[in-house]
Amino acid sequence: MSDPTFGAVYSSFYDLLYQDKNYRQECDLIDRYFKEYGRRKVEKVVDLGCGTGGHSLQLARLGYHVLGVDRSENMIEAAREKVESLALQLAPEYVQADIRSFESDGKFDAAIMMFAVLGYQYTNHDVLAALRTVRALLQPGGVFVFDVWFGPAVISIQPSDRIKLIETESGNILRTAAGSLDIMHHLAEVRYHLWHFQDGTIKKEVEEIHKMRYFFPLELEALLEVSGLELLHLFDFNQPHDLPGLQTWNVIGVARAVE
Repeated sequence: MSDPTFGAVYSSFYDLLYQDKNYRQECDLIDRYFKEYGRRKVEKVVDLGCGTGGHSLQLARLGYHVLGVDRSENMIEAAREKVESLALQLAPEYVQADIRSFESDGKFDAAIMMFAVLGYQYTNHDVLAALRTVRALLQPGGVFVFDVWFGPAVISIQPSDRIKLIETESGNILRTAAGSLDIMHHLAEVRYHLWHFQDGTIKKEVEEIHKMRYFFPLELEALLEVSGLELLHLFDFNQPHDLPGLQTWNVIGVARAVE
C-alpha cells in the first residue's frame, strides 16, 4: 500500500491544524487504562503511528519510556525536533518504519495506536498485519489502547464538508475537507485541500486524499482475536465511561495480549 498522505507541506502544518486536540487529557486517560487493565506495571510503551509525537511526549512526561514509530519521514522529523527543543527526563525515541512490518528486539508493556491510525490500514490484510505487530511487540498480558471511527455512527451521520481557518503570524491557513463513503469496503474518503496565504498571496498549496477505514464492534473483536489480542472494552471517545452509540463517531478501545 502506497502512502500518499502526510507529505512535506501537509506535515509542516499538521500541529497547527490539530492544535485544539487535547493530547494531555487523552494521555491521562491512556495512563488510567494502563493502570486499570495492565497485568503488570507499565513502563515501556510503543506508540505505533506516532505522528509528530503528540501522545508520546505526553506519556514521557508521565514517566513512561516511549518508542514512537511512524512511516512518514516528515512526521518523524517533526517529532524529533520537538524532543530537541524540550528538556525531558525521559525523552521518547523515534523510528521511521511501517507499523505493518516493524520489529523490535525488546518487548513492551503497552502499545498505543491513536488518532485513528488503525483506520489508515484499508484492507483486512493490512489491519491484521498492524495488529500482529502489536501482539509481537507486547509482553503477554500487555495492554493495547487504540481509537477508530465507529461504523454505525459513520453510516448514520455520514461525512460532511468542512472548512477550517487558522490565523498565524506567518499568514492564514485554510483547509477544506470533503468526504464520501465506500460502504462495501468500510472506507471513508476525505479529500483535503490546504492553502497557506501570506499578504494575500498563496505561498503553499496541496491536496491530499486520506482514506479511513471504519469498524464495527464484532468486526474489531474478530480481527483482534485472530491477531492474539482480546478486546476488553470499547467506549465513546468523548465520554470514556459510556458505550458507543449512533452519534459516536470515535471510539476508544482497550485490548490485552493473550497469554
